[in-house]
Amino acid sequence: MKVLLLSCNTGGGHNSAALAIKDCFESLNVECNIKDSLAYGSAKSSKIISGSHVFIYRNMPKLFGVGYKFEENHPPKSGKTSLMFNLATMGCENIVKDIKQSRYDAVVCTHIFSAMLMTKIRKQGLLNVPTYLVATDYTCSPGVNQTDVDGYFIPAADLIQEFIDDGLDKDKLFVSGIPVNPKFMKKSSHEYAKGLLKLPESKRTVLLMCGSMGCGPIKQLAELLPKVMPEDSHLVAICGNNRHLYKSLQKNAPNNMTVVGFTSRIPVYMDASSVILTKPGGLSSTEAAVKNLPMIFIDAVPGCETKNLEYFTSHGFAKTAQSVEALADLVLAYLKDDAEIDNARRVLKENFSTCSAQIICEEVLRQIKQI
Repeated sequence: MKVLLLSCNTGGGHNSAALAIKDCFESLNVECNIKDSLAYGSAKSSKIISGSHVFIYRNMPKLFGVGYKFEENHPPKSGKTSLMFNLATMGCENIVKDIKQSRYDAVVCTHIFSAMLMTKIRKQGLLNVPTYLVATDYTCSPGVNQTDVDGYFIPAADLIQEFIDDGLDKDKLFVSGIPVNPKFMKKSSHEYAKGLLKLPESKRTVLLMCGSMGCGPIKQLAELLPKVMPEDSHLVAICGNNRHLYKSLQKNAPNNMTVVGFTSRIPVYMDASSVILTKPGGLSSTEAAVKNLPMIFIDAVPGCETKNLEYFTSHGFAKTAQSVEALADLVLAYLKDDAEIDNARRVLKENFSTCSAQIICEEVLRQIKQI
């Protein structure tokens, strides 16, 4: 048995989901490969599309939101395809060749672009390999209704109707949750994690991060929070791949703040923390939820993350505020009330599964065996 996992280099979340699924498949003795679906068009086109996405996402979030809203409100007419679909499906010939030569038994997509590429291949009759899409946001994103695959793994049961309303077949919907790296399922004590990270063990840790791109008002929050937090607290600001932000914060970091660049130790930082401020990315939110870490959302980038924010806050899974000052007030409220932190942890523990990747892998294997 051999499975191709198709992701996209437009952010860390989709690749993280693919890695979680790969780890689970391999534990079941299934061979897996993760590949960037855009690279089948060409390495250059993948770099341009991914790079443009990252640039707009980080530097022009309002424009990103406008584009998302346009796609949401202007689906292509029947029989037509969107510009997004056309850009995502330039590598048909190359991927068909790869799937045949590598003898993949199934394809699992963790990005809408990947599912679009597989949809075009199947509609043109070039290949008919079992294909699945894993939704990595708490909404039915624009473009999902332009895909036609064998199964859709969605984050929660109360989103089923949204996917049906967007034209998807109910029989193809499977509630799995969003798969996260097994590292996030292992929990250690605050004290142990702080010791590993060389953080002050006597102080409560507040974690500030905005994804791998380090976007949003993280600089303003990193400058304000150390001034207003209680003496028994310490701020950790993670900048991801944003080197400019890292250098700027590192240069003026006060004693009660630690500045971190890109790191693979996010699970440990979460274990060390009492509360996290983060943007509502589908994966990062789920990772924090699986860690039972109280969340305060920074509404950094309009679009699918707005949908994630609305989902989490409406269900009582996270809090949010519009201004930097109001966000800081939410942090202070948590730090002053241990009972509130305990309640937030309990709610998350009761509502988020640690078995999402397993559900996906087992269903894919079940369907393949029936063919």
